[in-house]
Amino acid sequence: MNKTKVITTLLSLALLAATACGPKKPKAAEDREKWLTSLNDSIAAYQKQTEAVSASLAQTREEVGQLIGDFEYVNHSREVEGYHIYKGWQTRYPMTQTALVARITESEGFELIATLTGGVFNEIAVSSGGETLQSKVVPHDQALNYRAGNLNTVCFTGSRADSIGQLITAHDEDAITVTYLNGKRTGSLTLPADQRKMIASTWRLYSTQKAAHNDEKELSRLSGKINVCRRMLEANDSVK
Repeated sequence: MNKTKVITTLLSLALLAATACGPKKPKAAEDREKWLTSLNDSIAAYQKQTEAVSASLAQTREEVGQLIGDFEYVNHSREVEGYHIYKGWQTRYPMTQTALVARITESEGFELIATLTGGVFNEIAVSSGGETLQSKVVPHDQALNYRAGNLNTVCFTGSRADSIGQLITAHDEDAITVTYLNGKRTGSLTLPADQRKMIASTWRLYSTQKAAHNDEKELSRLSGKINVCRRMLEANDSVK
């Protein structure tokens, strides 16, 4: 080995030795770099989720716009608030005979309104395709469960009414039986095709509106998470 190569080799070894013996980056600094990297990664992930939810919301809003065209808004002074009802039914409602219909409140809640002539009831069971769902009991109070002559009308809301609406929508081309109950069976109805259609259409609008609101809430949640991450990064920059 010539003199030049020996010198070069010795210099390389010296450099490696110096590097190996040099000061290591403190663990706290390494951990901080990892933490900052994780914040940026989180922001990127939340932004990607935001794009997906925004696309879903745009599509859902378009569907709501299409569905709402099949509904009429009704607002009678004798009622507490207005509601949307499937076109063609505004002149048939309130019902005057045994029936089951649906409407959407101004606050976009789903309501099932059941009526029974010649009997009283405080809950219903709906059956189709081997599946039966039962509503909650609505006591006779002249508000949500009221009687006029020989007609008893009950309004059902909440998760059980939602589930019944979903069941009817899933079987809107099948036979559906409504059983009226008041501790025992007090009446029954084989749901006519026009009532099946109007309930299913109402449920589709309601569930689509609900999906849009869920997307809106998710966008707000993601935006909050992104802002938190950004504030943490800004706070880190301010202490440098």
